[in-house]
Amino acid sequence: NEAFIAALPEALSKTYYATLSNCGYQAFRLSYEPRLENRLPEILKDLSRAEGRRSYFHLDASEHVWNLDIPDGYKIRRIDKSLLTDGNVRNLDMVIEELGSERQSPEDFLEKSFGYCTINTDTIASWCTSEYNTGNRCELGIYTIESHRRLGLATLTARAVIRHALTQGIDQIGWHCWADNQASVATALKIGFKHKHQYKVQTIQIG
Repeated sequence: NEAFIAALPEALSKTYYATLSNCGYQAFRLSYEPRLENRLPEILKDLSRAEGRRSYFHLDASEHVWNLDIPDGYKIRRIDKSLLTDGNVRNLDMVIEELGSERQSPEDFLEKSFGYCTINTDTIASWCTSEYNTGNRCELGIYTIESHRRLGLATLTARAVIRHALTQGIDQIGWHCWADNQASVATALKIGFKHKHQYKVQTIQIG
């Protein structure tokens, strides 16, 4: 409503922007109701912003069987305490950094979320984690090291996470990506996700 929109610029400036700056961030991504698009100039004032488009995909995991076809030379390993403290595993620092993108700490992640890695010898090649777990829903975050791409590892690792999600009572799963990220779109469709809609986002510079 109008009162909310009028109060939003000051609230953002005094709380949100300051918090981001204190944490070292110089930008943030804003998703918004389409009806607010014409009000963005007054909400964001003179902040620099760039528009992009993202796609949302949805999966009802209960409609599929999640067998794992693991290629030779690779193995699947759950992201747990034993993995996070294994000093012999390479690329573990990248996985730990990913866990902190949505949870406050690795310990917080282990308590509230779950994930799997695909490992080649002693090197993590791909990982996938649950995000924003709420009731019977979650979303997926996924990444594959460039030298291990185009081998189906992203699909494999995601299937391991989805199979585990079902054991946790989670069967509704979301997937967001940039609309022009053809690799991510192709992976989502290959896994079995269905495209639901595309939406605009603004990348806002605050520093």
